[in-house]
Amino acid sequence: MNSSIHFSIKYDGPALSSHQMDVRELAPALIALSSLLEEANRALFPEAAEVRVNVSGTFKGGSFGVDFVALQSIKDQIVSIFSGPGATAAANLFAILSGIGLLGTGGLIGVVKWLRGRKPSTIRIDGDKTIFEIRSDETVETFEVDLATGRLYQSRVVRQSLAHVVKPLETEGIDLFACGREGVTESVITAGEAEFFAVAASGADVVSDTTSEGTLLQIESAVFKDGNKWRFNDGMASFFAEIVDESFRARIESGDERFGKGDVLIVDLRRIQSITDNGLKSEYVIDRVREHKAKLQMGLPLSSD
Repeated sequence: MNSSIHFSIKYDGPALSSHQMDVRELAPALIALSSLLEEANRALFPEAAEVRVNVSGTFKGGSFGVDFVALQSIKDQIVSIFSGPGATAAANLFAILSGIGLLGTGGLIGVVKWLRGRKPSTIRIDGDKTIFEIRSDETVETFEVDLATGRLYQSRVVRQSLAHVVKPLETEGIDLFACGREGVTESVITAGEAEFFAVAASGADVVSDTTSEGTLLQIESAVFKDGNKWRFNDGMASFFAEIVDESFRARIESGDERFGKGDVLIVDLRRIQSITDNGLKSEYVIDRVREHKAKLQMGLPLSSD
């Protein structure tokens, strides 16, 4: 037994005035649409049944449109933080389609359009929201989405599939991609926005690179072999970081720096967030060690340069 949701997509523009579209452009886009839903399903509901996409009815006149049916078996339902206990396959499908932005006005499509090709300064989770931040010298812009949308953004495979769906907009005379249901358009991407959806074919996609000055870190594990990372704790989590401060490393080599259990460093900490094929990855680099202190004493103030 299957659950299903009907939706439609269309491409529009002068090149499609005859209601025909080059199959070399259409076929990869439709295959990418199927992959997009499959990969989004894996990202959001890894234990749920697979999603299938079937063409329904005939091609639309007035542009070039196609009706689809998204199908998912209701067998082996899961409990999901995105849809709540007892989630049905229909709820899963709606979460997938709205998380992508094929239904509604937000989702992954909304995030990409808001970013306009910019890289987020920070991607963070706050309760049931994923918050994207872009910082400039004087302002901070934020964009809040649900956890499902945030997870889809962090999947390179999902974003690559979406980029292939949008790719026909790079063709002269195809100006618009739209999607919706029951004859109502819910989301639109224009040819001028198509470049925002491009994703590098391979490698890590750096989405933010920020530095926090004067950060206090407690040393959990010091490694004195070149190339190995030290382990620190910032009071919230433990993580590994590379120290690239040559002056500090020289003091270690000369024996001027000695360490005891629980010592702390006051540093300029660089955090690099990248999206890989396996999801979001954070790397830490210490650009400058401002001060090295012995184990913290309760009630004593800290100072830094």
